[in-house]
Amino acid sequence: MEKKVVSEKDVEMSVFADRWSKELLADRKTGFSLGVAEYGAREFGTPQVHEDQEALYVVSGFGQIRLDGEAFDVRAGTAVYVPPGCKHAARATGPEPLKVVYAHAAITS
Repeated sequence: MEKKVVSEKDVEMSVFADRWSKELLADRKTGFSLGVAEYGAREFGTPQVHEDQEALYVVSGFGQIRLDGEAFDVRAGTAVYVPPGCKHAARATGPEPLKVVYAHAAITS
């Protein structure tokens, strides 16, 4: 990926039943991506599963992250690692949405 500077406000939003997200940076060749998502739903949405690894960092709000059926309480300042093949979902539990920054990276040997 070439050097790039992008503002969240300039990126198109994808809307899902439980959240919206914006993919801020992506390099399909290396499998790296960085984005932001906001979960407004109070119930867990359909679990996501992917072959790469993912890290989440909560920037605001309170919520829960479910990893392979086990729920973990999260709040601003919490980091989460999601290994490849792990079913995961998130939901807000506080008065405001749960906002996270996420990064995906391919598994290398």
